[in-house]
Amino acid sequence: MSTNPLWLTQEQFNIAVAHLPLVSIDLCMVHEKRILLGKRNNRPAKNWWFTPGGRIKKNESVSSAINRIFVEECNYQNVQKTSLTLMGAWDHFYSDSAFDENLATHYINLPHYFSISQQTKDSLNLPAGFEEQHSDWTWMPLNEAVNHPKVHQYVRQYASWLLNNL
Repeated sequence: MSTNPLWLTQEQFNIAVAHLPLVSIDLCMVHEKRILLGKRNNRPAKNWWFTPGGRIKKNESVSSAINRIFVEECNYQNVQKTSLTLMGAWDHFYSDSAFDENLATHYINLPHYFSISQQTKDSLNLPAGFEEQHSDWTWMPLNEAVNHPKVHQYVRQYASWLLNNL
């Protein structure tokens, strides 16, 4: 049984994933037309370069989820909400899920664009390694990310959107 009454057990999560879309947020952090990408350790999108992101939890506001994701995935705590731009609502379909490689997942994703300064970029202490969400990080030029074969297709779409809207 889950220790937090609002969190699902693995079995409950799998049942939910089998029947419902999940709502998530991706953070498109950009500095000088380069996007921050992490190489994912976990499903879905395992081994792909992807933006930091995560699910919105039950009773968690979008604003709180953004804060949590910045802290958990980027070790960054000084987010200025006024500098975030919602890029829309995007469907993401995966053939696997976090706990089951044979269970497809549907996400309704709310990516947010965030331009960061050199000072902020220099202050990031991005967690990387086998035990983290990402094994490595890179600042990839947007025009390279659009067609890069190791960048996930959804991130390639983000990069295209950013190039057309910045």
